[in-house]
Amino acid sequence: MKKYVLVTFFNFITILVFTQIPNGYYDNAQGKYGQELRVALYNIIKTNVTTISYDQLWDAYPRTDKKPNGKVWDIYSDIPNGTPPYEYTFFADQCGNYTGEGVCYNREHTVPKSWFNEASPMYSDLFHVLPTDGYVNSMRSNHPYGKVGNATWTSENGSKLGSSATSGYSGTVFEPIDSFKGDVARIYFYMATRYMDKIANWTGESFQNSDLSSWAKNLFLQWHQLDPVSSKERKRNDSVYVIQHNRNPFVDHPEWVNDIWGPSASINNYDFIAYLYTTSDAINVNFVNTFDNLTIKLFSIQGQLIYDAEINNSNNFIIPITFNQGVYILTIYNDQNIYTEKIVIE
Repeated sequence: MKKYVLVTFFNFITILVFTQIPNGYYDNAQGKYGQELRVALYNIIKTNVTTISYDQLWDAYPRTDKKPNGKVWDIYSDIPNGTPPYEYTFFADQCGNYTGEGVCYNREHTVPKSWFNEASPMYSDLFHVLPTDGYVNSMRSNHPYGKVGNATWTSENGSKLGSSATSGYSGTVFEPIDSFKGDVARIYFYMATRYMDKIANWTGESFQNSDLSSWAKNLFLQWHQLDPVSSKERKRNDSVYVIQHNRNPFVDHPEWVNDIWGPSASINNYDFIAYLYTTSDAINVNFVNTFDNLTIKLFSIQGQLIYDAEINNSNNFIIPITFNQGVYILTIYNDQNIYTEKIVIE
């Protein structure tokens, strides 16, 4: 079958996903950008919220974080499209005591609870308190997320703790595996919006004044682009809504991340791409210069990694079209540049 390829700028296209967004839920956010959009979303997602207790999180997790096989979906142990080193059964494997990985799961505050002094409603907000391995949770402690340079400890699924290689922060950081970096980023964008009236009183290096700190914002913008919204996140968003009666808008509308924290020009560096064109059997990209250490990833719209390559000392590359019709996200990046486009194969 002949394939026709359409290339459109990702930042200007709304991806249609079939989530259960209530009719009119985001009406007051439409047509807004920047801080005006952030304030509009803040007013939407703080209204009519049900705050559950910390103990009730245990009962919520089978609805919000259940893998297809019925086990706990733990981002610190899961290996998408692979075999996890261990899995947990809801309720039966809740922590008590542990001295290593694979013993039990507990409740991980992705925004550490010490940063906001264990205050409600952050303390039990389902959007950021996830079920994870107890030992990995304790190893992460209250360190911020970031890119690890030299790892001092690595979990069984490849999550790392070590010195920061993230520009703007030199302390110790925790780095989840690539498949969950977007999940973490969109949680932080949610927290920076849901609690924008409280952040100024938080400690923790990922926030400053009433927003994300500059280095954390840049990191999470990159993670958001590199790991698109997955079906796991969409289903979780729907499930949390049933319990808390609010949503993560950056799962429903990923484009709003750039509309608020961009502008998009700061994310997509179009200047380092000379041109991109397609034929019936390949995607061709040419760069303005020869680059080293470029990573090329192609994702399906469901977040599955389709193509992954490293480019060194080259000013072009070709991706053979060996995959089916559909919508794909092409991401090209190194330490200085990032470029993302939506590609439709018909």
